Amino acid sequence: MMVTDNHVRWLSSVTLAVAVTMIVYGSSVVLGQPVTAWFAASATIWMALLLISAVWQLRGSFTAIAALALATAVVARLFSVLRLNPPASIEGLSPQELDLQVATGPGVSGFELLGWFLGALVFVQFILRAAAAAASEDRQEESLAASALTFIRVYVGLMFVPHFGSHILGGPFQFNIYTLYFASLGIPMPAAQVALAGSIELICAAGLTLGLFTRPVALLGSVYLLMSMWLGGHFRIGYVWALPEGGYEFGVFWAAMIAVFAVLGGGRNSLDRRLWRSEPARRFLPSVVSKVLAN
Repeated sequence: MMVTDNHVRWLSSVTLAVAVTMIVYGSSVVLGQPVTAWFAASATIWMALLLISAVWQLRGSFTAIAALALATAVVARLFSVLRLNPPASIEGLSPQELDLQVATGPGVSGFELLGWFLGALVFVQFILRAAAAAASEDRQEESLAASALTFIRVYVGLMFVPHFGSHILGGPFQFNIYTLYFASLGIPMPAAQVALAGSIELICAAGLTLGLFTRPVALLGSVYLLMSMWLGGHFRIGYVWALPEGGYEFGVFWAAMIAVFAVLGGGRNSLDRRLWRSEPARRFLPSVVSKVLAN
């Protein structure tokens, strides 16, 4: 047990050092490269959140580790697909070509690898802390099951990151591309719909990853994904996701996994449990409501 604790503390320090390295590298890009004010603001806010969560995870909280995973994913994504010299015109491109413009980079050299490395450190830290928590409890199977549900909740939340990162954080180039993409699908008021989609995705990512307002957020995310499959025409294409233009297999699976948490709630490692079982919540919320939100 002592050996595991020493390994976790050492890994937490390494994780903080790598996070600071990512922040310094990202800051040099923001200050030294011709990025838009939109991108600079997005990146700066999330790098600040990355620093806060990297320091917070030194305390060993599962919520802090989840917050660090979210901030790492967002910062890594923003810089990994950044186009410093976007094409002068995107008129006439097909929907698939538009999607490739914002999904593939080229990004800042080495940033994607740095993001994967920091993500791997966060994942290993989660595994070690989950094992340590199980070893310290009498009901080990229950503890491991809670950790497994936490991992799934965080994972399905992080899957929203590439989407809201491109929709509302990546800057005018990415926003304009998705506006044209939505227009090509026949969606009315495409710019407003891109902003709405990105906002919902951000709410779902933060709520599921941190376990905050988990039930309503999970319901929102599940319905949103099914609506996206319908508006995108995926139900007409067929089931298998590997079909040309994509079937509805992936989206429905993702929606089903999220719907689980609309029923179960955030679980023992969620921010809900900590907030709604606090003294202020017990004092000001009816007992039944606080118990439902805490589970």
